[in-house]
Parts: sequence; C-alpha cells; structure tokens
Amino acid sequence: MCKAGDIIFIPKYEKNGISLSKHSFVVLVDEAGEIKGLDYDIACSVMSSFKDDEHKKRKLSHPENFPIAHNHTEITAFKNTNKDGFLKVDQLFYFNKEKINFIVIGSVGEEVFKTLIKYIEELKVNVVHIIDNL
Repeated sequence: MCKAGDIIFIPKYEKNGISLSKHSFVVLVDEAGEIKGLDYDIACSVMSSFKDDEHKKRKLSHPENFPIAHNHTEITAFKNTNKDGFLKVDQLFYFNKEKINFIVIGSVGEEVFKTLIKYIEELKVNVVHIIDNL
C-alpha cells in the first residue's frame, strides 16, 4: 500500500504509448477516482535527480519543476544517493495499483509535501494528464 507523500519506484510504466522503465514518483493522491471514464487509485508526479549544477539551473528555470532536496526525503528501500532532484508537476501520472508493480521506497517530509501541494495549486501551467497506465 502507499499513501500521499510516499515515494514509489515503478520498474515499468508507459507514457504516450512508449514503455519506460525504472523511475521514482511522489504520490500526490491516494484515493480512488475516475478520469476520462477510467478508474485510478493513485496520481503521482515523476521525480528526477540533477546530473550537475548546470542541469539543476536549467531545470529549475522552468516553473513546472519543483525542487526536492535529498534531505527532504527519507529513502528506506534503496540506498539513498544523496542527490537533489525535482518533480515535474506539470505531468500527472494516473495509475491503477492492480495493473502496475511498484514498491514504496520512502517518503517526502510532511512540510515539504504541504508546500508541494500548495505550489501545484497555485501553479499556472497546463497539466498533462497521463492515463496510459490505467
């Protein structure tokens, strides 16, 4: 099971009909719902790490990328790489837990999660709803 604020690792998923692998997500919503007539259990934002300072500067110049410092997360299932990263909050992935494999690998801090939700609510960009995994 997972809950809002958890970091999950999904070994295999799809985006726009393309199979992708090995990515972490932050669970934003852990309630059953429906989008475009399809049921979902969780909605998540994809999480990526910065490769270097230039990559960090470039990615954070876009308002749709929310920074996550490594000390704002608690990784319990994998070795923590101590890398800072970001969430692509303009992309909302919907998943049906019965149709995907995932493991909970950690969580973001409660205050960081509250800040993230407020940031998303105030963000003025178009959100892409990715439903390939339903």
